[in-house]
Amino acid sequence: MTEYSGYKYPQRQYQKREYCPVTITPLPANPVAAMLYVPMQIDTTMFDEMKAFECGTLFPVLNKPFAGKCCR
Repeated sequence: MTEYSGYKYPQRQYQKREYCPVTITPLPANPVAAMLYVPMQIDTTMFDEMKAFECGTLFPVLNKPFAGKCCR
């Protein structure tokens, strides 16, 4: 046990671990195809070039400016 400021703390016992032969890959062995659903965009209004460059998007529907506050 180690003593700090009058308190006694037990020492952590480390066990030697054996080598694990299993390798983990980022992709599964049998990947499955997925299906997407992308709805058709109905509102096709667009910003002019300078406004789109300012906002970072061509479409007003996608313009979501950062308010600068936390959501608490």
